[in-house]
Amino acid sequence: MAQPKPDPSETRRETGGRLVTPSSTTHRELRAVRQETPTRTAIPAVRPVPTPTANAPSAPRRPAAPEHPTRRDLPATRAGTELRPVLAPPRPNSHIRQEMPAVHIQPYDPDPDEDDEWDSITSVTNSIPVIAGAERTVLVRLDGVEAGSLVALTLGSGTTLGRHAASDTQIHDAGVSRQHARIEWVAGRHEVVDLGSANGTWINGQRVSRRALADGDLLQLGPNVCFRYTRTNALHEGLLREQYESSTRDALSGAYNRRHFDERLKAELAYANRHGTTLSIVLLDIDHFKRVNDEFGHAVGDQVIRHIATLAARELRSEDVFCRWGGEEFAILLRATLLRDAVRVAERVRATIERLPMGHVGRPLLVTVSAGCAELDECPSRSAAELMQRVDERLYAAKHRGRNQVVGLLR
Repeated sequence: MAQPKPDPSETRRETGGRLVTPSSTTHRELRAVRQETPTRTAIPAVRPVPTPTANAPSAPRRPAAPEHPTRRDLPATRAGTELRPVLAPPRPNSHIRQEMPAVHIQPYDPDPDEDDEWDSITSVTNSIPVIAGAERTVLVRLDGVEAGSLVALTLGSGTTLGRHAASDTQIHDAGVSRQHARIEWVAGRHEVVDLGSANGTWINGQRVSRRALADGDLLQLGPNVCFRYTRTNALHEGLLREQYESSTRDALSGAYNRRHFDERLKAELAYANRHGTTLSIVLLDIDHFKRVNDEFGHAVGDQVIRHIATLAARELRSEDVFCRWGGEEFAILLRATLLRDAVRVAERVRATIERLPMGHVGRPLLVTVSAGCAELDECPSRSAAELMQRVDERLYAAKHRGRNQVVGLLR
C-alpha cells in the first residue's frame, strides 16, 4: 500500500519523542528546538601514509615549521653569522613561543665557479721601493690668489723673499718690501732673517729679526702675505704642486684659468690705483677657429689651442699672467706696461704664431690670431669693467678689419 506523501506545508522534527510542526509551535519554541538539536562535526580527511619497502630508503622527514617571528624579533646580522630571534616579553593570557632554531646564512658568492685564490694569496717581492724619499722643506702660500703655491727651500742653501724682480722668490704685494727677508741654512736648520723691511717679518704672530723655523711655523711678511713652513718628502710635495696647478690652470692649454686671471687682475688694479702706476691687457682670438673644427674635427681644434698657448707663453715675461679667457680666446695681463709696449708684445706673439704653423698629417696647418690692447690709464674710472670693455672693442675691430692684426687704438 503506497505511503501518503508528506504535506510540504509541515515540517516534522523529533525532539525527545515530540512532533513539532509550524502550525503547532511558535517561533520562540522553534529557536529553542534548533539550539537543543546537536550539529554534526566535520571529520577531516585522512591521507594514507605509504609504507617504505625494504629496498627503498625512507625519505627524510621535514621538521615542523616553526612559528614565523615578527620583523622586530630578528636582529640585523651580517652574512655568515648565526641568527637567533629575540622574543618579546609574553603578554598576559598568552602562551610563550618556543625558541626558533638557529639559522645559518651563507655568504653571497657572485660567481661560485670562479677560483678566488687571488683574494687569499699575497704576492711577495724582495724589492720594495722607498716611497718617502729624502726630506724636503717648502713654504706653502696661505693667502690671496697664490694660495696653495709652493716655494721649495734647498737644504744647505738660502733664498731671498721680496717684491723686487731680483729676489729669488718675487712676491707681488704692496705690503712686502723690495728686499724683505732671507732664509738661511745654519747648523742643520733654516733660519729667517729680516732685511730691514718696513712692515716687519713675523713668526706665529711675533715680530722677529732672526728666528729658527720649525715644522708648522707660520711665516708672515708684512700685513698680507703668509706662508707655512713644512717638512715633507718628494711624494707629498708633488701632490701639493699638482693640487695647486689643477686649481689655477686650464687643463687643455696649460695656461691660467679665468678665475685665477680675474683674481690677479683685481689685485693688480688695487696695487696700480694705490701707487699711481698702470697696467695693460691684451686679448687674443684664433682666426676662423670654427672652420678648423668643421674641416678637421674637434681633436685637431684642441691641438691648435695647445699650439697657440705654447707659442704665446714663450714670448712673455715670468711676471705676466697668461690665461685662457674662454673658447678660442686668450688674455694677457701686463703689469706696469704702457699701451705702446703692450702693442709690441701682442705683435710679437702674433708674428710668432704666423711664422710657426702647426704640423698636421704631414703638412703644415697655418693658424693666425687677432689681438686688441688697452691700458688702464685710458679708463677714466680705472675699473676692470671699463678696461675689459675697451680691449674687447679693439679685438672686434681687428676682426672687422681683416683679422691677423693687432689694434691698440680706434681711429
